[in-house]
Amino acid sequence: MSTQGIEAFQDLTLAPAQGDLNAIRTCLVNHQTPDWVHDADQETELRKYSGGDEDIIQFRYVGSDRPMAALTLWQRENGYAVTNIVPAEQGQLSVSEYNALLQDFVRKVVQPAQREFEFNVNITEPVRQLDSWISKGAAESLRRFSVLANKSTTNSHPNDAERWEQFVVAVHLGGPPLGTDILIQWLVEIDGWDEQSAQKLAIDYEKGISLLETYDRLTRG
Repeated sequence: MSTQGIEAFQDLTLAPAQGDLNAIRTCLVNHQTPDWVHDADQETELRKYSGGDEDIIQFRYVGSDRPMAALTLWQRENGYAVTNIVPAEQGQLSVSEYNALLQDFVRKVVQPAQREFEFNVNITEPVRQLDSWISKGAAESLRRFSVLANKSTTNSHPNDAERWEQFVVAVHLGGPPLGTDILIQWLVEIDGWDEQSAQKLAIDYEKGISLLETYDRLTRG
């Protein structure tokens, strides 16, 4: 089994050091470039359908080195987060295209703005280990299951079933559940499962997490 991580969409969050969100907006807009253009008209359109009072900042990438796209920063409780990068012409961005656009935005707009006004920048790694989503114990449980399981029968054997259930319980106890898209990607790319088996395990995983969540609700009142 490989110990490498999987390529994942990066997350970017910006948080003020002194609690001034407006200053972040102003600095970002002031540092738009020929490649990254502030789109005030699209912000107005998005606010019509947002259903809330959160601020929205929109930039468009109009350069020639990457796919043209729109990048949206949405106000969160303690700052802004990039919620999406949508291509202007092609149907969908690959993970590498998405991350390249996000990194370019950070380099050309965010970092120059940060030098003018101090705020915190957090960007996740483009290649992530499993324990960046779930607890180390849960990640180790999945690794143990994949190493020892009979991959021709997934989790049908009693011993494999028990190890699989230990993984599901560990995820449930450790915090927010792992997304099934990440689970499938990890099982296929890192743990060596075929796509069909990974899909079956993901369905079993969803059922297990749902059962545990229902149990918690019923027993806690």
